[in-house]
Amino acid sequence: MKVITCEIAWHNKEPVYSLDFQHGADGKINRLASAGVDTAVRIWKVEKGPDGKAIVEFLSNLARHTKAVNVVRFSPGGEILASGGDDAVILLWKLNDSKELEPLVFQDEDEAQLNKENWTVVKTLRGHLEDVYDICWTSDGNYMASASVDNTAIMWDVSKGQKVSILNEHKSYVQGITWDPLGQYIATLSCDRVLRVYNTQTKRVAFNVTKMPSGSGAEGEARSYRMFHDDSMKSFFRRLSFTPDGSYLLTPAGCVESGENVTNTTYVFSRNNLKRPVGHLPCPGKATLAVRCCPVYFELRRAFNKDEISQKSSPALFNLPYRLVFAVASEDSVLFYDTEQPFPFGYVSNIHYHTLSDISWSSDGAFLAISSTDGYCSFVTFEKDELGIPLKEKPQINVRTSGATEKKVKKSQSHKVISPGSRLTEGTPPRRVTDPSPPTLQPRTPTAAGKDLSSTPVGIKNVPVSSSDERKIGQPASQSTKVNQPRRITLNTLQAWSKTPRRINLIPVKPDTPTSAYTDTVPVPPFSEQEHERPLPSDDSLQNPPASKRPRTEEMSL
Repeated sequence: MKVITCEIAWHNKEPVYSLDFQHGADGKINRLASAGVDTAVRIWKVEKGPDGKAIVEFLSNLARHTKAVNVVRFSPGGEILASGGDDAVILLWKLNDSKELEPLVFQDEDEAQLNKENWTVVKTLRGHLEDVYDICWTSDGNYMASASVDNTAIMWDVSKGQKVSILNEHKSYVQGITWDPLGQYIATLSCDRVLRVYNTQTKRVAFNVTKMPSGSGAEGEARSYRMFHDDSMKSFFRRLSFTPDGSYLLTPAGCVESGENVTNTTYVFSRNNLKRPVGHLPCPGKATLAVRCCPVYFELRRAFNKDEISQKSSPALFNLPYRLVFAVASEDSVLFYDTEQPFPFGYVSNIHYHTLSDISWSSDGAFLAISSTDGYCSFVTFEKDELGIPLKEKPQINVRTSGATEKKVKKSQSHKVISPGSRLTEGTPPRRVTDPSPPTLQPRTPTAAGKDLSSTPVGIKNVPVSSSDERKIGQPASQSTKVNQPRRITLNTLQAWSKTPRRINLIPVKPDTPTSAYTDTVPVPPFSEQEHERPLPSDDSLQNPPASKRPRTEEMSL
């Protein structure tokens, strides 16, 4: 492991707030994006020299933001670069293979001539009211989420360039956000000292984590302490992260109180229980501000002595069939951990004069880039197999589809169910007599008793009477089984539905009965298309008065 601080004015000696390595591209070039106070985003090429140290080469200057840029993040496929800044705008950049340069509206001619690559803005996302502090992507690159000073986090549909949901439960700045690699959760961390975990399906808070019990007080009362630092923390950022397999959530800016002593720490949450941490990783120095995981999966280490064997037999904080390596950045140092031991295996400190701001791993795990507000960046380089032996094949993870996509499918299915014809089959009593031939919604006058059965409405055509209803009406059940005749709606039938006759939405068949006593002026559609298959109404619908169904009938008629 070697450390070098490159003597490069990355952003005109202004503070560097973020950097990110490109993953998933052709792999020929290790591209690194950086952002700073000078409102620019810059692309660099990073290679390993013969002495094992990093060699950096300038590729392109991306000038479109009008204020300081706080975060840059490549998509998992490496094709799109997202940048967010104090101008409350998120820009999506893409490498343009054509030799035509972008118009020199936002950058100087001298800077444009130095560009070796041409990056253009493909989309502009506007939705936040204040500074954008952090950005994360889904594993498929179709969606992303952003955190802002306006106390909100926004889920975005990248292809459409539209907002999917606004998460506004935080009471103060949202300084970090991460998307679960499995697609189920979004975690945000704010200086209101609360970690919120959202369900991507419901777009609602699934877990709120803010306090930890600390035993009982002098009077036997349960005591608790706040798990995260308040806004007095020096750093602008609290960049949390899931492990690449989604098994654990690592959150910086933690603090553990033991009496009057406060220890800075990084909390570890298991995916199976995001309510309380399964452990914490103490930091001997200052508060932690960022956690990034190496994208490479490593084989488990082999125990060569008794101490290592006894250590492996003890309960482990992580329980995985492979090793994952991650780095934790504090205000003045970087600690290296793996999932086989609860203490760091590497430590880098005193490499910058000011507070650190961000860290990023290269796709092969050979570099860890570190940015600082002193205007410089450092690189930690690792030799081949120094971190471990990589797995030949990455484990398969089951990624859930995005909540926005499933929500659209559910809506389309619900529209298929809510059709007037299908609701009539769910125990709705017979409707009033209407003419099934015309499609217009006009009230029908009473029909003659001697009219042909072909004009009888669907609601009362060929409906056999159950034995329970015949007992109420006073007819023997044996008569109805012999002859299958259309049922006549009379006052006796209405009395069977309720002890007290009520006004119903039916027109009787008998022509001498006054229509004003039983009819309603609300027009009802005939629904003649379902005449060939008409399910029998249930017994519950015959026992309930039709007046209770009137609001639903009127709603469908309109």
